[in-house]
Amino acid sequence: MKLLLVIALCLPALTPALIRPALPSDSLAHRTAREAGVKIDVVSERKGLGAFATKKMKVGSYIGEYRGEILSKTEVQARIWGRRKTNTKDKEWIRDRKERGQSITGDYVFEMKTGHFIDCEDADHSSWCRFMNHASEENRNANVKGFDKVSKDDDVLDFPQFYAIKDIQEGDELVYDYGSRFFKDP
Repeated sequence: MKLLLVIALCLPALTPALIRPALPSDSLAHRTAREAGVKIDVVSERKGLGAFATKKMKVGSYIGEYRGEILSKTEVQARIWGRRKTNTKDKEWIRDRKERGQSITGDYVFEMKTGHFIDCEDADHSSWCRFMNHASEENRNANVKGFDKVSKDDDVLDFPQFYAIKDIQEGDELVYDYGSRFFKDP
């Protein structure tokens, strides 16, 4: 699974509150978190928000799905990366995001094996899984692992699925290894 994140690393002096919009308690992200036994809360000023277990989760348990808006590469190039001229549909999408106070940083974009992208930056259209922070699986710090899920025909796009790779206690932060492409530009 490739996670493409275009992080604002050149702006280290800004706190997460300044570069990320407020997260309304009635957003889809919060609603799906409550259903999954997860709380979205502040980890630190540097990291911003994270996802925390509100119940015990056994190794092998289904944790959640990285669900968001499905975009084509052409749409991502215009709307997020700025590498293609925007058309009317792109401009409407951008205007809608801005009017609702949702940012467009590209920080939460997954590229799927099918060539589609999942954009989970908009809290009104994405699940809580975008709030899981990075931890090294190699160093045994990760407690969750993500898996791509595609139908047999490759005609239906499913979303990345996350499972516990160790027992998780109530209050533990849910973290997974973003992979080798985390800090690379798309």
